[in-house]
Amino acid sequence: MAKLRKVTALVAIVLGSLTVTGAALADDRQTQRTPRDHRAFCERLQEAAQDVRAKIGEIQAMQERIRAKIASGELTRQQEARAKHALRNLEALQEELEDRLERMLEIYEEKCER
Repeated sequence: MAKLRKVTALVAIVLGSLTVTGAALADDRQTQRTPRDHRAFCERLQEAAQDVRAKIGEIQAMQERIRAKIASGELTRQQEARAKHALRNLEALQEELEDRLERMLEIYEEKCER
C-alpha cells in the first residue's frame, strides 16, 4: 500500500511539473522576444527536459524494484496482482514522459539550435 502511495505521489509530482513546463512553454511562444528572453526560454526548456529525464530514471528504478519483488516469489497473489497493476501504470507513465521529452527536444532543436 505504501508503494502505491509513493507511485501516486510521484505521478502527481510529474504531472504537476509537466503542467508548469507546459505553461512556461506556452508563455514563451510570443512572436517578439529579445535575445535574452529567447536564451531564458531555451534554458528553461533544457531544465524541463532534464527534469523529465530524471523522472523517467526514477520510474525505471521503481519498475526494477517491483519486477525484482515479483520475481522473488515472496508476494501473495493479491500483492502480486497489485504489483503488476502498478508496473503497468508506471510503464504507461514512462511512455507518456518519453513522448513529452521527445517533443521538448524537437522544440529545443527547432528554436534553440539555430
